[in-house]
Amino acid sequence: MSLAALLASLLAQYAYPVKGRQPLMAFYGRMCLSAAKRLNAGDRNSGILAWVALMGAVLVPVILVAALFAAIHPALVWLLNVSFLYGTLRFLSTTANLSMVEKALRGGHISGAANHLAQWRGEPVEGDDAGAVARMAAEHALREAHHGTFAPLLWFLILPGPVGLVLYPLAQRAARSWEHVVEPDERDFGWFAARAFHVIDWVPQRVSAFVFAVVGNFEDALLCWRSQAAGWIHPEEGIILASGAGALGVRLGEPVPAGGAFIERPPLGQGELAREDALASLEGLLWRALVLWLLVFLLAAALPV
Repeated sequence: MSLAALLASLLAQYAYPVKGRQPLMAFYGRMCLSAAKRLNAGDRNSGILAWVALMGAVLVPVILVAALFAAIHPALVWLLNVSFLYGTLRFLSTTANLSMVEKALRGGHISGAANHLAQWRGEPVEGDDAGAVARMAAEHALREAHHGTFAPLLWFLILPGPVGLVLYPLAQRAARSWEHVVEPDERDFGWFAARAFHVIDWVPQRVSAFVFAVVGNFEDALLCWRSQAAGWIHPEEGIILASGAGALGVRLGEPVPAGGAFIERPPLGQGELAREDALASLEGLLWRALVLWLLVFLLAAALPV
């Protein structure tokens, strides 16, 4: 049932793409802001209370609805899974955005590629260096593939019904929003949310990195993962980026322009610096990774309960 739900959701996203921001992600954002507004006292204890209250307020109704649907008919649970997969996964939007940046760079429209990447990332991107734009696009695609597709799929495989599909993005949103929306002297409020998401994402990060290695250059991916991830700006993110760069056989990272200067960043991967041709290779890598995940779901369905 899980594999059929996954395939149905991908077909639905292809036929009816989500326009703009996904409603589920927007809902999680509103819930996180509401919890912070009501419970933020600027200390760690209030952050723990807010996180537990947030998870309970969202997950408990999902669990109850899934249990009710299961009691009525299994087909209703399947439809519920399809709905949450449709509203959670970002694979097709990730590959579509990556393809648009690549086409713009191949056509020589560097500023257009930078503008599209800026809209995709939600951060400004300077468009003078085609190589820098390509590297930042590849890095963001790897992040998006992990956070928006492969990590939620792992939790969907582990937890019953749509619970994992809600737990992962909700915990990620709490960790990110509570880090930035509070005042600097109240940062302790987001301490627990950040650490909770670190625990929730610890295994998925390594699974995604290993999947990239399997569907790409295996030895280089593992070598870059072991030797370069810890030196990245955010070591947890470095696991995904280093493995992806090694799997592609290109270099990501390196200094990029910002604000009239250059931001120093360590190298990731090996070989030549990634350019627009690497984006097409990355798109193929992501599709192969998705196929591998589909095989995992097929094997899980074949195992005796």
